Amino acid sequence: MPEEELLDVVAAAERHRCSTQTIWRRIRQGVLPRARRTHKEKVSGRDGPPVIKTLIRVSDLNDAFEWTAHEQHVRRIRDAAPPLTDEQATAIRKVLMDHLRERDAMRRRRPGEPGSST
Repeated sequence: MPEEELLDVVAAAERHRCSTQTIWRRIRQGVLPRARRTHKEKVSGRDGPPVIKTLIRVSDLNDAFEWTAHEQHVRRIRDAAPPLTDEQATAIRKVLMDHLRERDAMRRRRPGEPGSST
C-alpha cells in the first residue's frame, strides 16, 4: 500500500485486526493524528443521504501500530542473513518431503475419517 493512501476507520481497523473503537481511541489519545492529518470526506451513504467519513493516512497508521519499525527490523535481519548453502537447502527440502509423505500415509491409513483420501 502506498504510504499516502487514505483509509476510513473501518478499513484501518480491518488492516490492523482491531476494532473501530481502538482506532477512535487512538485518535482521541493523540496516537493517531487528529485534525492535522486526519481527513474528513463527504461520501454517499448506503441508504442515500451522504455521510462524513474520517480518513487516516496509511503512514500514520503504520507509525501508530509500529509497523514501520517492525518492517525495518525484519528487513535488516533479512539483509544481514547469509543465503542458505546447498546442503542446508537440501536438508530443509528432505524434512519437508518426509513430512508430506508421512502426512499422506496417515491419511491413507485412516479411511473414512475427515482429511482422508477416501
